[in-house]
Amino acid sequence: MDPIDYINGITTTIIIIVSMITGLRIGLRYRKEKLRVFIFFGITWAGQVIIYYPISLSFWGIILFGQGFSIVEYLFICSFAPIIVTVAAAAFSELIFKEYQNFIVGSTLIISAISLIVFMYNTFTNTSLLGYIEGVVSLRYGPIVLLYLLTMSIMGIAMGYLFYRQSIDAPEPEVRIKGILIWIAFILFFGGGLLDGFLPLLIINIVISRIALIFGSTMYFFGFFPPDIALEYMRKRMAKT
Repeated sequence: MDPIDYINGITTTIIIIVSMITGLRIGLRYRKEKLRVFIFFGITWAGQVIIYYPISLSFWGIILFGQGFSIVEYLFICSFAPIIVTVAAAAFSELIFKEYQNFIVGSTLIISAISLIVFMYNTFTNTSLLGYIEGVVSLRYGPIVLLYLLTMSIMGIAMGYLFYRQSIDAPEPEVRIKGILIWIAFILFFGGGLLDGFLPLLIINIVISRIALIFGSTMYFFGFFPPDIALEYMRKRMAKT
């Protein structure tokens, strides 16, 4: 493998580990709060990185066993990404637009089911529309996946902004800081994903996009468990207004 394959495989593994730990910590908060929204958000964040699973698994498969994934195996795993979108819709509709939750989740479920069918069909019939392997482990997206990635990223950043707008005027400093951190998390995470998908496969591009993704996951974690220094800053800021 070339250096770029090692960098891609290792950074992808870090992203997955950070995202899974973040999702697990958030999901486990259900035991204390007894609110299903924590389970939804935990699954959402751990599952958002599903498109990176085959890269990491293929990389370590080559390292340990000398055998990586085929393009069909890559795309088959990535095809389940739309399911996470439905969980994300359920998570956000628990907090905003609660009165439209059934419509939001139902509509998202239909769109996700169609997307899943399209992905699965092309995985076994025309992989070039979904992606191809560049180098040894790097998955480069085809037109269908790029369009899907762009659409989901715009929607994700928009949902983060709506959550931010609802929380910024709250009387509790904790709610305000959570809204700010989660919006920053979505900008970094989805922005990093767009860079990953649309920029050429170069070491500098991988490093920049993966740093954004890792920091996005970290900010998302702090959005649910804000550090004391952030809370203190918000309290002082609110006291001056």
